[in-house]
Amino acid sequence: MFFNKQFVSYDSLFYATIAFFSFSFVASAIYCFNDIVDVEFDKNHKTKKNRPIASGVISKRDAIICMLICMVLGFLLSYFFSRFGLFWVLVSYFIINVLYTLIFKQIIVLDVVLIATSFVLRLLAGGVATSTELSHWIIIMVVLLALFLAFAKRRDELVVYIEEKVLVRKNIDKYSLKFLDTTLKILSLLIIILYLAYSFSPEIKTQFNSSYIWLTSIFVVLGLFRYNKLIKMRHSSVNPTKILLKDLPLQLIIIGWIISFYIIIYV
Repeated sequence: MFFNKQFVSYDSLFYATIAFFSFSFVASAIYCFNDIVDVEFDKNHKTKKNRPIASGVISKRDAIICMLICMVLGFLLSYFFSRFGLFWVLVSYFIINVLYTLIFKQIIVLDVVLIATSFVLRLLAGGVATSTELSHWIIIMVVLLALFLAFAKRRDELVVYIEEKVLVRKNIDKYSLKFLDTTLKILSLLIIILYLAYSFSPEIKTQFNSSYIWLTSIFVVLGLFRYNKLIKMRHSSVNPTKILLKDLPLQLIIIGWIISFYIIIYV
């Protein structure tokens, strides 16, 4: 909506809001399902043992009821109050994540690929809901960024396992530090190269009527450098949300990126 100037469209705002709540309900159902399946593992985990089901605050029965309510609300909202394509995106998201919880999160690399797929489905949900045609550029960049963040999180979990002998994730001992470091370097380089290709693309220059898109790549490079540094600092868990909420330099870099695009698109 930001890139297509859709914030002035009430239809787009309405359908985007419906999509937001629909996806939130279905994603919440998946989190309930994941915690129900992993409850025994979580009970022996140093932090996950405090989760509602593992700690006994919520019973399995109540968690199942909560999951079903969220699932039904999400699917009903998308089916009756939004464009029909959103419903099928949510069905795909639900099926993929159920399979991830039951099977694929035990398989290294494939677990991260499915996480990236889930982020693409979020993107598709927004595109379908607001009738926005998604370019191949945004899909490529979301996939690469999701892979980068997921592999960074796996690296942190592996370091915890190596240093503290705590199995944060069931399959984390199957990864190697060398593999993860190499993968993160490759993904960082790919993101920078492809973002530059995007910013110099004739179609993008035409779309935004500007030859200065490449200037936004400065923030992308700074952001990747900063995030890679935070990965190595090991002062806290490499959780993307926690890092974003706590790290001021990263916040300023992202704000700078948004402002630069705002100037290009709207000013």
